[in-house]
Amino acid sequence: MRTQHFSQTDRTGRPMGFTLIELLVVVVIIGILATVAIGSYKRFTRRARVQEAIAMLGDIRIKQETYYQTYHRYVSTSTNATDFWPHIADWTLMDTAWGIDCTQASDVTAHPGWCALGAGYRSNEEVNFEFQVIARDPAAPVVPPVNYIQNPNQDWWYARARADFNVNGIYSDIYLSSELKEPVLVDELE
Repeated sequence: MRTQHFSQTDRTGRPMGFTLIELLVVVVIIGILATVAIGSYKRFTRRARVQEAIAMLGDIRIKQETYYQTYHRYVSTSTNATDFWPHIADWTLMDTAWGIDCTQASDVTAHPGWCALGAGYRSNEEVNFEFQVIARDPAAPVVPPVNYIQNPNQDWWYARARADFNVNGIYSDIYLSSELKEPVLVDELE
């Protein structure tokens, strides 16, 4: 009985296959492509998050101008420059919900600025940035950031979105104010 071998050979009769060097070249090429793809994916997701924050700041602008037309003043959601919502403790998980439901009396009491303004996400919707809005209050003057408010003696507001995607203590900030036409990004890539 004759045994058949199914290995292929080239014209010279040597068995065909891949050499170790050819396999290493393929592995290196795949590694380079994976590195480029991961970097591109991270840039893409960061840009998507930034666009989400810019959209929220645009919504704040619209709501502030509507509020001003009704009450002749702007509304604040924060009392100082360190008071952000939501309070995100772990930037690596990025699974923090907005958490304010202005149909609930307890949330209206706890977050009067956000509920009066009417800006924000749905209560259970996840957010990637923390937000704050500070407005001029003649009864309790606050010094606005000079880069974004030129005339602090007239009615003004500024909104800030911040995130620490690298978890290094340096924030990506996006500012928008009553005097700015476009959002200003600071340390976008941290």
